[in-house]
Parts: sequence; structure tokens; C-alpha cells
Amino acid sequence: MALTEIKATKKIDGVEKTAAVAYDFGADLPESIDKFGADVVFTNFKRTAVITAQAAIRRMLEGGKGEEEIATTMQSWKPGVALERTVDPVASLVGKWDSYSPEEQMEILKKLKAKSKK
Repeated sequence: MALTEIKATKKIDGVEKTAAVAYDFGADLPESIDKFGADVVFTNFKRTAVITAQAAIRRMLEGGKGEEEIATTMQSWKPGVALERTVDPVASLVGKWDSYSPEEQMEILKKLKAKSKK
């Protein structure tokens, strides 16, 4: 038996409520499969892996990567293994540019121009 503490909080009518329970998911994969069945264990693994992959794809979209580059990166992805994160500040700025107000865009341009004169 391997108990895992599960905590949750929820604000209800302006009051934060908290509850905690101890639940036995099994000590390892074989024990989890014995307790819940292979289909349940696999579908839950797959659901979590899909959510993790979606988050990685969103980060790449925000970074200005195209669908082909994302597909290539995701071919080498393995659930549970972090993707290498390389941040391209120019691509990130370009990717977010339209979300900025005209005032924010002007402020960014001023900062970049001031920086380039140094």
C-alpha cells in the first residue's frame, strides 16, 4: 500500500476551503494495474501526456515557431522528459507583437532604439 496525500482548495462564497485525503494509487506500475486495470492506467497516462504535449506546443507557438518546426521537435519528445527550451527573444517578441497595444508597441520600440545607440 502506498498512500498519496491529495490536497485541494476552492474559494466558495469568498471563503477558501481546503480538504485533504490519502489515496492508494499503488506503489508502482504493476500494483496500479492490479488495482485499477491496464486500460484505466493507460488512459490516465495518455490523458496526462496529451496535456503535457499541448503545453509544450503552446510554448513553441508563443515562441513564434511554425507548425512544421513544432512537428519536428515533437517527434523526439518523450512523456516525462523535458524538451530542451531554447528561447529566441526576437521570435518571442514578434510572436507576441499583435497582443500589445499601440502604446506598448511604441514603448518597446523606444527601448530597442535607445539600446541600439549604445
